[in-house]
Amino acid sequence: MECRKPGGAESKMNIFICDDSAEHTSLCKKTLLRLSQRHSVHVKIKTFPSGEALLFEAEDAFSNVDLIYLDIGMPGPDGMETARRLRALGYLGDIVFFTISPDYAISGYDVSALHYVVKEQTTAEKFEEIFLRAVERKARRESEVLVLTCAGESRCIPVETIRYFEIQQRIVTVVYEDDRFEFYSTMMRLEEQLFEKGFVRTHKSFLVNKRFIRSIDSNRLLLDSGEELPIGKRYYSDSLKSIGAAS
Repeated sequence: MECRKPGGAESKMNIFICDDSAEHTSLCKKTLLRLSQRHSVHVKIKTFPSGEALLFEAEDAFSNVDLIYLDIGMPGPDGMETARRLRALGYLGDIVFFTISPDYAISGYDVSALHYVVKEQTTAEKFEEIFLRAVERKARRESEVLVLTCAGESRCIPVETIRYFEIQQRIVTVVYEDDRFEFYSTMMRLEEQLFEKGFVRTHKSFLVNKRFIRSIDSNRLLLDSGEELPIGKRYYSDSLKSIGAAS
């Protein structure tokens, strides 16, 4: 389990470049390395010659990738199809398309692309602006996303969507939106990482997001979703105080 937070003075970015043109791949990588030095961003870059190669790698690594530069016109799955599959896998990072024509830009909205780069036309200033926007967005995501991994599966879950955690013998179930996910952790560790993000311990087995609490009494806690959770006697007073409901 990793609760990502913004780093110190130097940002870090894991970047994938996918283009069947070795020339354009090399140019993109050199430009990114130059920009990273100028703006004190530590980058780790990996390149791929096809969408198929990228997707094979992404199945295990997408949760750790912050930014992907995708050529659109590639044999096999093109950039658009590759992007759709990445999103289907759960990739939440940014995608920047390489294109020979700005006409492709509209299609990028279908996969929530950050921007597009027109080969041999986009200015150095615009390329830099797009890169810095991705760096800023990554820092913002890190302060808001909980990265959970179990049995080879990873989830990047926006903290604000989590209703509660329930633990049974070190197996934690996180309940968020219309989904849930099991992973291994301790309640103490969860409390330490999420206390300042508005979570409160209400029972030895439950850690709850205060923004979803509708009401609370000595026996139960009612969420906006209509779910009822138990209240532990030893946590009752503290829980009431933390949400400003104590008399």
